[in-house]
Amino acid sequence: MIVGVETSALGNRNTGTSRYISCLIEQLETFDDDIKLFSFLDSGIDFQLKRKGFEKFIYRNFYLKKEMAQQKVDYAFFPDYFMPPNFSNPSAVIIHDLSFLSHPHFYSKSFVSFYKYQLKTTLKNNPLILTISESTRAAINKYLNIKKENIHLLQAYSWFANDNVERTDNNYLLYLGHIEPRKNLYFLIKTFLKWKKVAKSNLKLIIAGEFWIKTSETIKILNEFKDNPFVEFTGYVDEDKLKKLYSNASGFVHTSFVEGFCFPVLEAMHYKLPIICSLTTGAEEISKPDSIIVNPYSEKSLLNGFDKLFEIITTGKKINYEIKYSPSLMRNQLAEVIDILKSKINNKISISIPSAENEEEAVEKTLLYSGLFNSGIKKEMLHKSIFDVEMNKEELERVLLKLYIQNKIYFKDDSVFLNHILQFNNKPKLKANQLKNKKALRRLDFIPFIYSASLSGGTSHYGYEDHDDIDLFIITKPNSLYIVYALIHVLSLLFRIRKELCANYLIDEQEMEIKYPRDFYTAHQIISLKPFKNKKLLNVFFNQNKWITNHFPNFSLDESKIDKPVKNIFLNPLNKILKFIYRLAYKKQLKENQDKTSIILDELSIKLHTNDNRLRITKEFFDAWRDYKSGAISLQEAEHLKERIAVQ
Repeated sequence: MIVGVETSALGNRNTGTSRYISCLIEQLETFDDDIKLFSFLDSGIDFQLKRKGFEKFIYRNFYLKKEMAQQKVDYAFFPDYFMPPNFSNPSAVIIHDLSFLSHPHFYSKSFVSFYKYQLKTTLKNNPLILTISESTRAAINKYLNIKKENIHLLQAYSWFANDNVERTDNNYLLYLGHIEPRKNLYFLIKTFLKWKKVAKSNLKLIIAGEFWIKTSETIKILNEFKDNPFVEFTGYVDEDKLKKLYSNASGFVHTSFVEGFCFPVLEAMHYKLPIICSLTTGAEEISKPDSIIVNPYSEKSLLNGFDKLFEIITTGKKINYEIKYSPSLMRNQLAEVIDILKSKINNKISISIPSAENEEEAVEKTLLYSGLFNSGIKKEMLHKSIFDVEMNKEELERVLLKLYIQNKIYFKDDSVFLNHILQFNNKPKLKANQLKNKKALRRLDFIPFIYSASLSGGTSHYGYEDHDDIDLFIITKPNSLYIVYALIHVLSLLFRIRKELCANYLIDEQEMEIKYPRDFYTAHQIISLKPFKNKKLLNVFFNQNKWITNHFPNFSLDESKIDKPVKNIFLNPLNKILKFIYRLAYKKQLKENQDKTSIILDELSIKLHTNDNRLRITKEFFDAWRDYKSGAISLQEAEHLKERIAVQ
């Protein structure tokens, strides 16, 4: 598929939005889809306008939709608030903050009206709403009346590092950002000078950033403080100079009234600088509990903040921030977003399962999922089945020991179980006719066009000896998928093994890449496959679906290779006839059960279609588990949820 990204906000100057777009593109490149970038700067259109804001508006509203259509974009990202009107492709819009709605007095009336109009036009397209922090998510819920569960986090990261730059003798506090009214800079500078006079500190304040909105307040800042020897205005600084400023700073200050995320604070965290920032902002959200939080309206609060900051500087206390914002976090969040957008392409409902946040939670989540099916998981299988988090086997052993000591898991034979209230333990084991199942498997040898066969679903977990039927994943030779399906049908009727032999998943060797759905449920089905015929080809199938490692990063891929598939042109006519017959036969059933059916015949794609009801129940299961762990629900409520989910 092709994903389009509007990059008009990228420019020569690296702002917060442009850094975010760079992170987004960097993570999109880790997926298999082709990326097309669109910008008014690269459109070749001579707008003959002096202001870039107007040029972006004209391009977005009158040219962008057509350009994306010409490039055959399947779905799109608009990382700068707005999108073209009447844009029908599945799309995601990133809203960084809503300061023009929450603090309209910082902007001109025309600016606020213009942004309101563009946002209203965008929301008419019913895009997927993305944002960068819980703070902005709450603002979107409040000012746009969008439910929080319909607002998805997609959080960027900083690639800045604490470079080994030779420190100078300059003692200063650093502010980085635009100079505009909502940044509260007049208050910051005036309070800093008052504190400096009382504290008799030799620190000065460096203001790094360009004038973004020229108002009477920002002009007042420049006129009043530009000649002050303790305040330095650098204007815009490039990355090299910025890294030097971070490396040599004694501390970082940011007293903005409103922030969506605040890249400068995140960068200061990477340099382990003591930080002052404002409460109830994105800056507080990403830096707590190690930053100094102040009330941006209270001089006393900021003066106390400077005292605390100065104490940290003079004592040389080291701050080890816990930084959760990383490429892997954004990639995991992006994977969920892409799944939802692709589900809209395929007219299916996608259900997002929250990712594990650390190693212990990843192991617990894996064991919890096994518990959903009333089973533990063998240690040899556990490592490759761990959700979301990459870890080696030694790290896994350490985590298992920790969970065992905490009485969260127990071992039985060679399997690991989660010792948890939500563990389902009331489902009876299935009784199987082992002899009949074994004979049913042997019947497959009569079909010449099966290239590879594996146990799937419940059979792969329990084995055909302990399962009432045999779920099969089959790779057929080229141009024979419907022939194989028909022969299995005939054999199962002839030998009366219809109930035992369930060829749920068929795929043609020519097209083994699964383009949709790419959710965790499908990925888990794939990694659980147990081959009993042609394991080498199954490894090729794994390698053509490397996206499964987005959900299971420890699943190892064996780089097997096979000869190019040889097409049998004589089989093609019969395969097409059977395809027509089966589509006709299933037409009514598919129409009536579009969201529930597990059999959708397609010669170019696997029949691993998500059972929406099972995914929904699984999400409720994980949500109940997290609510209980966080103390949001009681033991009694969790038990009630368990019983209700089990009935479903």
